[in-house]
Amino acid sequence: MSLIRINQKAYEYNLKEIAKKTEGFERIICVFKDNAYGHGAKLLAPVARELGINFIALKNEKEAWELEGIFENILILSHLPHGNENERFIYALNDISQIKNYKKNTKIHLKIDTGMHRNGVSVQELEYAMALIKKNALKLEGIFTHFANADEMDRSFFVQKEGFEKAKKIAKKYYPDLLTHSYNSAALFRGKIPEDEYCRIGLVQFGYGHKDLKKVLSLYAHRLSQRRLEKGQSIGYGGVFKAKEALEVANYDLGYADGLFRYDGKGKLRLANGKEMLGRMSMDSFSCEDCGEELCVFEDADVWADFFHTINYEILVKLHPDIPRVLV
Repeated sequence: MSLIRINQKAYEYNLKEIAKKTEGFERIICVFKDNAYGHGAKLLAPVARELGINFIALKNEKEAWELEGIFENILILSHLPHGNENERFIYALNDISQIKNYKKNTKIHLKIDTGMHRNGVSVQELEYAMALIKKNALKLEGIFTHFANADEMDRSFFVQKEGFEKAKKIAKKYYPDLLTHSYNSAALFRGKIPEDEYCRIGLVQFGYGHKDLKKVLSLYAHRLSQRRLEKGQSIGYGGVFKAKEALEVANYDLGYADGLFRYDGKGKLRLANGKEMLGRMSMDSFSCEDCGEELCVFEDADVWADFFHTINYEILVKLHPDIPRVLV
């Protein structure tokens, strides 16, 4: 059976390094959306809580209910208001036109659009939005924004920072004790975090985004079958790989139905031990030189992201939730 191993010590190390930047675990919001970026939210939630994390952010109410009771504060980022919001959770308000659809007394964090132009209200609309929030009897507990280019060395990051500072000054005139957060994973290592802000950390907690952090996830496959491939014989669909000499090969139990990108047999896609995948990947398996009963497919998603011209986020979040995940 294929397997994902989660290195608990590496995860704890990363959170401790991040806490040095935030000057404490109490200022960290761990983003656990989409199964903790494929790492296993239920598996890692108790580890984070034990270290002192008590604030997380998730995609929707389904995810929130799965972790309810572990953390005191749960922010739901992508909520479509339905009028039956739960008092246990905090909901992101992404569009002022939806204010009337929230249940009265719902706890909210208002998203501020400082330049990403995806969700939220502009700084110019903020006072109007706050008046509507009061009129509709919602509990405004925080404001936040998201940086579009925190990983790019240009001025846009600082422009957005300046915009959010303006928003904080306006909002705190009416709500002095508002919780604020703007720094995401990409912004974390770009200087000092404002003293009045929390920090929302996503993929960085799992070892991506800074050279001093440790990768947490390793993906393993197990051998389904083995055989000797004679010179000139092919393996897999379409016969795109033909052996140039006799070769001991094996078939392993991971394929594109498990969330892997489909390797079409073109180019050299290397596994963690340096061996190449051979021929086209199947729905439930792939072939390579026989590497024994268990094979590490990757321990760094950047290798696969580079090969498929995508980002490490996509490689990780696509890993099927039914692949067993274990702490090691």
